[in-house]
Amino acid sequence: MTATDLAEREGYTVPVAGPSLRSRLWRLRFWLFVAFALVAIIILAIVRDNPTSSATMSTRNPYPDGAMATAEILGRQGVRVREIAHLSRAMIRDPETTTLAITFPSMLSGYQIDSILDYPGDVVFIGVSRDLLQSLTAGLEEYSGWDEELRDADCPDADAIAAERITAIDPRAISLSSEYATVCFANDDGYGTYVALSQDNRRIRLITDPVIAMNENLAKEGNAALVFRTLGANANLVWYTAAFDDTTTLTYSGSPKEPAPDHVTVQPGFLPAGSGDALFALGLAGLVAALWRGRRMGPLLGEPLPIVVHASESARGRGRLYRRARAYGRASAALRAATAERMGRRLGVPRTAEASALVAAVSRTSHLNAARIEWLLYGPPPASERAMMDLANELDSLEREVQRP
Repeated sequence: MTATDLAEREGYTVPVAGPSLRSRLWRLRFWLFVAFALVAIIILAIVRDNPTSSATMSTRNPYPDGAMATAEILGRQGVRVREIAHLSRAMIRDPETTTLAITFPSMLSGYQIDSILDYPGDVVFIGVSRDLLQSLTAGLEEYSGWDEELRDADCPDADAIAAERITAIDPRAISLSSEYATVCFANDDGYGTYVALSQDNRRIRLITDPVIAMNENLAKEGNAALVFRTLGANANLVWYTAAFDDTTTLTYSGSPKEPAPDHVTVQPGFLPAGSGDALFALGLAGLVAALWRGRRMGPLLGEPLPIVVHASESARGRGRLYRRARAYGRASAALRAATAERMGRRLGVPRTAEASALVAAVSRTSHLNAARIEWLLYGPPPASERAMMDLANELDSLEREVQRP
């Protein structure tokens, strides 16, 4: 007997147990969901407004592989630095006073390289690719190596001479003499890390080793001088880090525009414009409503029936269903199975025994032969109601004879 039962028996007042913590939380599930959604939105807003970034060569990346130091120092020198994630967002208004910096040009498509080379202002590529060198048509080729060493300028370019010496890690640079290109900081084989080109009254510069402009290498030797003189030649700098998910082209003042089409071909559709957004909003609203009003699926609970249903009534009702459906085979199979189970228990034949064992045991205690007993218990289903009734009578007679002492 528990303490509560003893207290009730003695006549004491027993306090009623309040709702549990689990039930309280379940009642407040809607407001908890709203609070969780608000916290998630606030965290997302904080992350999106975070001024720093972990992307390689980003001007907002303060880590060793970033370029924040380059952007901040250029900003102190009066250069306005603007970073973009898509070429279409460049929207350069004054190409004459704006330098376009492209990092990781190996991720650019051919048409993107063409749109950049059509830009009339100064362009600085930080990195190199085979497609870029072919598009420049200046007799340049790529070389891959990994020999960290100090390189002297050894060229007539003013920016390279001011840097005097840089630390090159991965040359990936250019050879072949060309009247349009000046190769600087070359190794013994003539492959350089910095290339200066002049085309159509504009400057194109290639810093083929991106690590030179990274935060961790900027203070080494003359790396900073080369980077700042190359990128800070104009009052404005647009910084773009190429990525595979950007398929847009460069936009700037005076960029060629396609003529407006004379006609528009309408593509027939099953749904009007904006249907996708509407369906998404409806699905999201349905999900929120399900979380708000949905009930928790718990274990099944057994409830007593309001009336008592006797076994005879259940058997009679099932028989009527069999008769209405003309299910003679199913009804006869049920009769045969029940008769065989009862006779097996009577004769001590287990349910797992074969049919022949039961037939032999019944044959020994009845006047029928084994073939007749096998037909009664395991024969074909009757074809009519009359045949089924005859089978039921014979099964009943056989069972009475087996159960006779």
